[in-house]
Amino acid sequence: MKKIMFMLAIILVACGGDSEQHNEQYVENIEQYLNSEEQQEDIEQYVRDIQDAYVQKIAERLASQNQLAPEDFLYDLEFLVQVLEENFPFLGLMERRLENSQPLNLLTPTRPHFLQSNSFTMLILNAFRDFESLAHLDFNPGWFNGATPSGQVDNIDFTVSEYMILETIEENEIALITITPNFFDILSSSQIQEIQSLIREIQGYEHIILDLREVGGGFLDEAINAFISPNIQEPIHFQEFAFITDGQIAHRTHATLRRRSPQQSPNRLHLRKVVDLPLIPAQEFAEQNNFINMNESDLENLEYGFMLETIIRPTNPIVVSSRFRESLFAGNIWLLIGPNNSSGAEWFARIAKEAGFTLVGEQASGRIGGAGRAVVSLPRTENVVSMDVFYLTDETGRAMEEFPIEPHYFNRSGMDALATTLAIIAERSE
Repeated sequence: MKKIMFMLAIILVACGGDSEQHNEQYVENIEQYLNSEEQQEDIEQYVRDIQDAYVQKIAERLASQNQLAPEDFLYDLEFLVQVLEENFPFLGLMERRLENSQPLNLLTPTRPHFLQSNSFTMLILNAFRDFESLAHLDFNPGWFNGATPSGQVDNIDFTVSEYMILETIEENEIALITITPNFFDILSSSQIQEIQSLIREIQGYEHIILDLREVGGGFLDEAINAFISPNIQEPIHFQEFAFITDGQIAHRTHATLRRRSPQQSPNRLHLRKVVDLPLIPAQEFAEQNNFINMNESDLENLEYGFMLETIIRPTNPIVVSSRFRESLFAGNIWLLIGPNNSSGAEWFARIAKEAGFTLVGEQASGRIGGAGRAVVSLPRTENVVSMDVFYLTDETGRAMEEFPIEPHYFNRSGMDALATTLAIIAERSE
């Protein structure tokens, strides 16, 4: 058991010079916890206190796990380590982040959160906790439990004020739209039309400020349909550079995305389609694209390179002439971003940058993957691991997980993103 625990520790929670001593204590604590009755008593008490069908279902699952032999947990731990070693392309980046992080001083497992799983889960969660913003590396992610059997999430019935808040900062001049996390759920076409109607009411304003800072991620279509497609005159077409390892899961994810029709919404939006070309050996792909800033140690662990492409088309129905569409908003559009932005929200910021929006604030989180996300079920404990298997780079070869999207203007000293934006607007109007 200790050998496998050390494997996971070396890959995920290596802490520096005294890590071996820490890891030995961690293994001892885990072994003691696995042999205790504390967990089952906690689960039973929690179910008594919280009468909820979902909690009951989780409790039944945990009770079933408590009947598993230690060999079953070891099997899944070996399975997880192998999956990461063979398919997860960010192990080098994980090591670099650990070098710059604080040592793990408390390695005793905390009392489990009952909606997640047992002490085995807590072992993995403790290991992953330094990497919550890296490549969608999640253990039993909440979105997975919220999905329908088909894997899709149902449309959410929100009122306008729950997915965006419109305020006037200066009459006929500056409007502020605060985008809530709800906005990045799946909205209906009528809800999108309602949002666009609200924006048309401030059509005469000089500036719209979109505050994205509290959005962690989610689905892209709705945000693009509401704010980007109606405000561009020509299609946005750009490509991304991607790599995969030689693992079976990585290859299967690439092949599945390559066979799939482009993700399409009613406005013919194409998001992140794998270019239908043969895979190119990683070193050759890097040389072809002159990746002068690519991390060489990362490149050694990657096997193939390929391209992703995105096409976003203008959709505003108001056609002034055969060559010109009237934008939904004709003034200046500012986008406030920050470290909370990841995944779909960070990718929205990148598209907004391409569309000509002015970005203000702080660097985003860097968790920008998602195009090549794999979901792996551990065979005996039924836990689920989500992870990106596509290693994305910018045009110089830098990993986008390591060098996130940056704003055009960083926050000024003593100011947040909104105050900085208002200061810039004021200076330009002088």
